[in-house]
Amino acid sequence: MPDLHTINRRAHRRVLVSNMTTVSHEGDQYQAKVLNISAGGAGISLDVRLADQSRISVNVENFGIIPARVVRQMRDGIGVKFEMSEEKEQAFIRQVTKIVSKKRLEQATAN
Repeated sequence: MPDLHTINRRAHRRVLVSNMTTVSHEGDQYQAKVLNISAGGAGISLDVRLADQSRISVNVENFGIIPARVVRQMRDGIGVKFEMSEEKEQAFIRQVTKIVSKKRLEQATAN
């Protein structure tokens, strides 16, 4: 039986979203979709394969362009870890917290 650390190693709560975005890598830009997002990173669906450890930029709606690093491959895209200053990270955490609160409110009123 797996322990809790194996089940969820994430430091930040993820929010399921479905927002179109642009991913930049070595001068090229790709259309993509953010599948889930947290203060620490995101799952991104895109049609090209980017190698692990590739440095990219992700245009996050209502926040701007965030540098990131590919940390895992998924069937339909990549998992990335955001790489930003502590000040920008704190602002981003506040933004993601607002998104989480909004999603929870939407779910509560839908039930």
